[in-house]
Amino acid sequence: KQSDSARVAALKALDSLKDQELDKLLPVALKADSPAVRAKALCMTALRHPTEALPKLKDVLERGEVVEQQAALETLADLKRPDADALLAEWLDRWASGKVRDEIKLDLREAAAERNTPSLATKLVALDKNRPADDPLWRFRDALVGGDAERGRDVFLNKAEVTCVKCHKLNGTGGEVGPELAGIGKLQKRDYLLESLVLPDKHIAKGFDSIVLELSNGKTVTGVLKGEDAQSVKLMTAEAQAVTVPKDQIDERRRGVSAMPDDLVKKMSARELRDLVEFLVGLK
Repeated sequence: KQSDSARVAALKALDSLKDQELDKLLPVALKADSPAVRAKALCMTALRHPTEALPKLKDVLERGEVVEQQAALETLADLKRPDADALLAEWLDRWASGKVRDEIKLDLREAAAERNTPSLATKLVALDKNRPADDPLWRFRDALVGGDAERGRDVFLNKAEVTCVKCHKLNGTGGEVGPELAGIGKLQKRDYLLESLVLPDKHIAKGFDSIVLELSNGKTVTGVLKGEDAQSVKLMTAEAQAVTVPKDQIDERRRGVSAMPDDLVKKMSARELRDLVEFLVGLK
């Protein structure tokens, strides 16, 4: 009767405690009504009993729900068995034939890469050769679908390196450097949201254009224009500081790049990026 996340956390806790009852509970969890609980139980069962793991993982990859397939691929990355490479190779071939759902491509790519097997690496290189050369987002498109909105919310609110909420408001709470994001999932599609995270200068929301002011004292001030009159210009810096600059101190004024950091994706894993996209899409 608890939430999926609480039930998964309970399994993790029992595993950390090396509780002897866990082996009795895992078969029950594998039949749970929650795909997330089944997925965690699958990972734990496979790693505890690796000789019996492959048939279960293969079956889940064929017939499981997305979260279960993702868990199966994550488990294959850690399974110290050569037949794990063979199963991953089979699924990379399926991908090349267009027979893999988009929601698990990132997990398949990462699992194959983590194995450090030359044959799998060759297949990954071959897949990338088929990507459009003129697509600036091709390295990130595997993060377009398949994310977890709950984890994405945690990235948005709590990941210090990203600090989305420092600049953006969500339902009235947060910074003023970027636009309010409540309802963004209703206004924009996934491709736009992914591109905004990867290439923030491509689309700047109306009213949040950044300007650069070169001052007579040699200093430079950059921020989002928040207002101006005959005497001064008011900016909000990327550090969320309000600055008022007298116009008689401005030597040059020009358009700046987006106040959103252009290296944001370097501060997230690919899965965190996918989760963040899923969270934003869900803001209806």
